[in-house]
Amino acid sequence: MDCFLSKATGLLSSARLRISIIPRHHFSPSVILPLSPRHQTSITQQAKMSSSSGKLLSGGAKMPPMIYGTAWKKDHTADLVYEAIKAGFRAIDTAAMKRHYDEALAGEGIRRAIQDGLVKREELYIQTKFSPEDEAYADTTLYPSIADQVRASVASSLKNLSTSSSDPTYLDSLVLHSPYPNHMDTLAAWTTLQEFVPETIRALGISNTTLGVLHTLSQAPGVTCPPSIVQNRFRRAERAWDAAIRRWCTECDMAYQGFWTLTGNRADWPTAPFVRELADAAGVELETAWYALIQAVGVVVLNGTTNPAHMREDLEGTKKIAEWRETDEGKAVWDPCFAAFRELVGVVG
Repeated sequence: MDCFLSKATGLLSSARLRISIIPRHHFSPSVILPLSPRHQTSITQQAKMSSSSGKLLSGGAKMPPMIYGTAWKKDHTADLVYEAIKAGFRAIDTAAMKRHYDEALAGEGIRRAIQDGLVKREELYIQTKFSPEDEAYADTTLYPSIADQVRASVASSLKNLSTSSSDPTYLDSLVLHSPYPNHMDTLAAWTTLQEFVPETIRALGISNTTLGVLHTLSQAPGVTCPPSIVQNRFRRAERAWDAAIRRWCTECDMAYQGFWTLTGNRADWPTAPFVRELADAAGVELETAWYALIQAVGVVVLNGTTNPAHMREDLEGTKKIAEWRETDEGKAVWDPCFAAFRELVGVVG
């Protein structure tokens, strides 16, 4: 694969809405360790590897297997981020895009949680995004180039997400929200972002991307920091569960974050017999069983619930399943359910 050649050359809602009405409010995606193609394993072994406590990225940041997503939270963002951390989330995803996110309020919620002693900064994984062609940087007299827009956005994000007046501010990861229509513009943004790695930004990623863009960002001259993260929609309706890109991520040791995992798959998880069987046997909600299966194929889940009880249920329930499936009783249920899930979404490693 091209990624290996590049490395070799150094280029490298307040109530849960049941499925009989509308699924639980969900806007974003989760992380599991991808498997090396050189290490083919049994179903049980793959799931065990994929459900570890997190993935260590190239810049030293550790990504938990489930991330709290803050899209569309508006004025409730700070309170929901605080509740998510209180419930046990140790990863927060936001963006410097006022239309869909409130990055400043996300930072407020994080600071409040740290000040109240719920967590330390070093225990958190904080991720934001630079959004191409965002209206905040549309004035070309102030920001005449893409590089100027990127630098201004990063400076704003560092201010919004600072956690201390004395400690240096850093971001665990920054994701390019989408490629530009023109590859050269994408490269201009990327090569500017990599100026901040690793001191200010630990790792870089890209969202809403294609294989072609990933090829470009792993091979183009001037790219010294290839993507460590892909954040895409994980759903049947788009590129068949994004199998080709998930395979790329596995082979290149990149983290794959999936969003729209619930709302984008209403035709699948609410009625799939293996999801119901797993949920009933493990004593968890259908949504939680679905999340556990997704995590076990190497996808880091973006979870955007607005209900604190469901935040806890999802974190504790996926952990419960990871432990339960190692028992004889759990393995007898898990293995056939996981096999059916892998048949649905595709085996990539």
